[in-house]
Amino acid sequence: MFPVAMRRVYHAGRRFAAASLLCGLVLGPGTARAGAGPWLAKAGPVRIMALGDSITAGVGAQGVDTGSGGYRGALERLLDTHSFHYTMIGGRSDYSAQVRMRAHEGWPGYVLRSFPSDRAPQLYGAVTKSAIESYDPDVILLMAGTNDLLRLAKHRPGYTISNIVESMDALLAQIFYLKPGVDVIVAGVVDSPRVHACDIAHFDGIPSEGECGEMDGPSVRTLVENFRARGFHISFASGMSGAVPRDKEHFPDGIHPSGPGGYEAVAQAWLQAIEDQTSDDATAVAGGLTNSPAFAGP
Repeated sequence: MFPVAMRRVYHAGRRFAAASLLCGLVLGPGTARAGAGPWLAKAGPVRIMALGDSITAGVGAQGVDTGSGGYRGALERLLDTHSFHYTMIGGRSDYSAQVRMRAHEGWPGYVLRSFPSDRAPQLYGAVTKSAIESYDPDVILLMAGTNDLLRLAKHRPGYTISNIVESMDALLAQIFYLKPGVDVIVAGVVDSPRVHACDIAHFDGIPSEGECGEMDGPSVRTLVENFRARGFHISFASGMSGAVPRDKEHFPDGIHPSGPGGYEAVAQAWLQAIEDQTSDDATAVAGGLTNSPAFAGP
């Protein structure tokens, strides 16, 4: 069994997920429904938080710190080239020696939410709460779930597709509870060869032309659609699917896209997702939510 403190976090996650998946996040009276983009004005400035696991941190093969920042370093160059006005924020600066804006919230080895069969530190709960309350992001780039899916590949009890999607649901609910008006761009996980391809397809919600069977349950894509329908600023980075070829050249350790062009392809997919929600005309940007979602926090 989990220690008491960890059990509390686990059950809090289930309460958040239940509130979102089963009942929906109930918007309070007078809450503006502003799910339709664009949400971002290119002139900015905007505070961007990259939130996730070791791929967000920019870990190299076998955990090596190359200092490149992974996709964050490449994305910084792309955003600069495209004349965005932004600041990267977060409480960590590791894996980023060569990056101008080193701040991030990439947590190597972290799962979305931990289960008793294979305990791990988790993004849901204190980590995300501290990040949002401390740094007040305007935009969150969220990509996580690879470590959860690696545990599924090892048949660890609790780590099922439905539970891992529920964990993502809980994390998104927590984010919007803490800051209802934040803009969130969610990506499915990259195609790491050590994760089963069909598990990635089902988790991300990417059609696989029948190879992986019916996708009859929630996925990251459907979560994004549901939150967006309720008026939250959220979109799905669809270009992340297949952005990095599933081979040893691009994934030398089978997990991190640290081979030639790998992290750069991830950055390009993020840039496209950001541009999809950006307008050159500040007056065309959708307004934010005016009230918090009406459900209890953990």
